[in-house]
Amino acid sequence: MSPAARPATLAQRVKRRFRPRVRVEVQDKYPAHSVQEGSKRGRTLTIPRGQAGTGFPNVKLFSRFVTLVTVKALADVIGKAVTLVITIVAARQLNPDPFAILAYAMATGWLLGVATDAGLSMHLARETARDPGRGRQLLFDVISLRTGLAFLAATVAALAAPWLVPRHWRMQFVLIVLAQLAAAVIETIAHYYRGRQRTDIESAIHTVYRLATLAGALIVLWWWRRLDYLGVAMLAPALVAMLVSMAVAARMAGAAAPAREDALTLTSSRFVRDVLPLGAGVLISALYFRIDVYFIQHWHGFQPVGGYNAAFRLVEALRLLPAAVMAVSFPLLVQAPDTQLVRRIGGGLTAVGLAMAAVGAAGGALILPLIYGDAYRYAATSFSILSLALPLFFLNYALTHQVIGWDGQRAYLGIVTIALAANVAACYALVPEHGITGAAIATVFTEVVVTAGCLVALRAKAAPSLAVVSQ
Repeated sequence: MSPAARPATLAQRVKRRFRPRVRVEVQDKYPAHSVQEGSKRGRTLTIPRGQAGTGFPNVKLFSRFVTLVTVKALADVIGKAVTLVITIVAARQLNPDPFAILAYAMATGWLLGVATDAGLSMHLARETARDPGRGRQLLFDVISLRTGLAFLAATVAALAAPWLVPRHWRMQFVLIVLAQLAAAVIETIAHYYRGRQRTDIESAIHTVYRLATLAGALIVLWWWRRLDYLGVAMLAPALVAMLVSMAVAARMAGAAAPAREDALTLTSSRFVRDVLPLGAGVLISALYFRIDVYFIQHWHGFQPVGGYNAAFRLVEALRLLPAAVMAVSFPLLVQAPDTQLVRRIGGGLTAVGLAMAAVGAAGGALILPLIYGDAYRYAATSFSILSLALPLFFLNYALTHQVIGWDGQRAYLGIVTIALAANVAACYALVPEHGITGAAIATVFTEVVVTAGCLVALRAKAAPSLAVVSQ
């Protein structure tokens, strides 16, 4: 009897039985690895056909990735440019009071949009990326819940307006908040396209919608200089784009995959377990990101809010590059078995952020008055300080997406909760005495906290997966 044919000893059989296993599957669809839960004794390592390592398996796929990133980046450039142009023209055409109300309403509407998202966007993108064929019913569930929450937020904003702004600015405030809420619903639906790796559709809808908004806003600011008309010009294109995006996504889901018995649904247990922690994390991150305007308004009034918002809009416009990269690469990060891909993406984004930070920090005194006029020169220092946060902004885009992609919604919630506490403490310490400069310093400090938290979370998440694969 040959050695290979000899019966295994009892010790050998026990060792094989309880040894962690990795079941290898070959897939044709996805361009990246994934480590998924398998049996109780191991995990499933999914490797695309023909791929030997992490990253892109062939030149054709990489070319498509670059094309999608370029198109998405161009659409985001247009979208951010529209917001920036409207802000610049409004700063020059409107008086300081209505411009401050515009900034206050946009920040409030954005926060309400994030709150009513409730984590639905990232959950929709993540689950669609994992199995597009099962996401049809999930898409419909998300759209129904998302629009209902947006309607609830609009009602709350209308009822709360008398306590937030002076009487003669209430209607204008509500109109601008409604426009922001409609834009937030569009963003949620766009995550379905991202999960399907069809950001080209998202880019087309977004570009047309933002250009229509720009045209209407410029006409209003040139001819009437009225904040209520500007609110209508911002709201109408958003409502049309929201309906178009819903229709296209529904048709796309129905054509790609008919109803299936194993379709994903947004059950109450799934919502509480997977979606709600993510939604709470996104909301808290939005709070630490823009809550400083409320501290500024409380201690220094509405006018500094306008100046700080003008500086922040310039920095926000520079974040379109990481936003475009992550919109396209998120499905790849969901499937990644280790941190090699996020290291490459994060390293590249950080390098670009450092270059932009150098320019912004050194040229703040020239850039801000040149764009907005001498009336906003007082905000130049805050712009220079905010520019220092750009490398961290860029890096944290990659890190937070990887944490969420690896089902780390609870870790993400913990990270942003600590960051919010740090931001509030910094604002309390700095804003009363230093105003918008103190708010900018608090923002930089908060991003440092987020970076540290993400690195700790990713190290903890990556270690078990790598240990299983190595065995």
